[in-house]
Amino acid sequence: MKIVGLLFAVLSILIGIDGLKILAFLPFGSKSHFAIGHSIAKTLADAGHEVTAVSPYPVKKPIKNYKDISTEDYLKVFFKENAANMFKYENSGAIAKIIEVFVIHWMGTEIVEFHVKHPKILELLNSNEKFDVCLVEVFNFDAVSLGVAEHFGCEIVSYMTYAAVKWADDMTGNLSPTSYVPKPYLEYTDKMNFKQRLSNTVYTHIEDLIYEFIIKSNQRKLYNKYFPNAKSTFDEVYKKSAIYFLNTHVAYSTVRPYLPNLVEIGGIHVQQAKPLPKDIQEYLDSATEGAIVFSMGSLIKSSEWPVEKREAFVRSFGKLKQKIIWKYEAADLPNKPDNVMISPWVPQRDIMAHPNVKLFITHGGLLGTTEALIEGIPVLGLPIFGDQKMNMAKAVSREYGQQIYFNDITEENLDHALNELINNPKYYENAKIISKRFNDRPMTPQESVVYWTEYAHRHKGAQHLKAASLELNFFEFRSIDVYAVLLLIALVNFYIDYLVLKWILRKIFGKSKKVENKKQKKQ
Repeated sequence: MKIVGLLFAVLSILIGIDGLKILAFLPFGSKSHFAIGHSIAKTLADAGHEVTAVSPYPVKKPIKNYKDISTEDYLKVFFKENAANMFKYENSGAIAKIIEVFVIHWMGTEIVEFHVKHPKILELLNSNEKFDVCLVEVFNFDAVSLGVAEHFGCEIVSYMTYAAVKWADDMTGNLSPTSYVPKPYLEYTDKMNFKQRLSNTVYTHIEDLIYEFIIKSNQRKLYNKYFPNAKSTFDEVYKKSAIYFLNTHVAYSTVRPYLPNLVEIGGIHVQQAKPLPKDIQEYLDSATEGAIVFSMGSLIKSSEWPVEKREAFVRSFGKLKQKIIWKYEAADLPNKPDNVMISPWVPQRDIMAHPNVKLFITHGGLLGTTEALIEGIPVLGLPIFGDQKMNMAKAVSREYGQQIYFNDITEENLDHALNELINNPKYYENAKIISKRFNDRPMTPQESVVYWTEYAHRHKGAQHLKAASLELNFFEFRSIDVYAVLLLIALVNFYIDYLVLKWILRKIFGKSKKVENKKQKKQ
């Protein structure tokens, strides 16, 4: 990999790539979303490009070639409005899953409204700054992210914190066959039975209609309202991105079609493991029977769970020989077993690089799951929201993990899952196989980011990578007009057949009736 990196550095010099001025627009309040965008931006800064990043998470230590524009005040709005709603959709039914799509995307209106009025963003828009490339997230706030990019008239490079889901497909003209590409809000893998394929297909088409005629339409109105002088329409800039980085990798994801301008960079956020704090290092070194890491991410606080859920973990952990590091946000854990260490923050990635760590307990978010798989560590998932359910469905299907829904957390269920994951070697072996596949790649995620960003600029938006499907409207792309004509032809044929059959029957039975009448008259 070092040789490949050196070759890329030499290639950049030979091609003559000067340092680009890059605007990284990262407004979303989720720490996991920021982690991907920031990792891309930092990678570009490390490669010598000048990066200006707009985000609610200013960096704590200065980074060379990296300038912050902080919108940290947005976090108060984000956590107040969204974090508490996550458990509403845990283990939910079909209607709730559709509502979940609305909730996720409707947050975008709030994000747009907040940021287009933010003093620092207004100052940026009114400045004389010029940028070569704008890095934006493809999610639920296109009106502001694409509006800002269009304002500066630069090439657009987009990224997703997951694989190519609905909105990325819509922007690129990519296809996601419903027969084997499941929606992230459903708990399916790429191997679906008929009932699951039916559900996946119906859900996909409902989401298509919601997205096209409600959510996308709303973003279009917001774009027109706040960027009335934009040179390009919303629909034009919506499909302008040259490259789309996807936070996924075929080693743990679904094998599926991707257009050439969709580039997998799964693992971009995973840095080289750093030395652990002394207390954690000594704690893990002493874990001769192995150690378990328990973290529910940045949004879900296990310290605020119902007492019976928390106590189920306390009692179950107390029966284990392994030592546990629990990301626990309060100072005290009632009835804490001796084999449990609690901390409001843990260096999760660095801990999982320790050879004694044998299991990761998680909400099923893609970032933590990826960190575990890179190290070949099995997972126990407690999925709550969004793609977490699909991530854990894959873990169960590929036998590198198990899952328990939040409502099903009991001491008995935890005992069963933990004993199975710890004592059955297949989970550890399968995780190691995925780790080996994941790390066997021609380019690191960082090298891919640098190469394709510079490629987009070199080739002035890389129009040659874009599919002709982008020129088709909603009905043409789905061949609805073709099916409508075929249906019309079929209906006309049925009607003609009906008329012909009716005429034949009249002739046959009409003639018989006439003969019968003649016989009756003769008699």
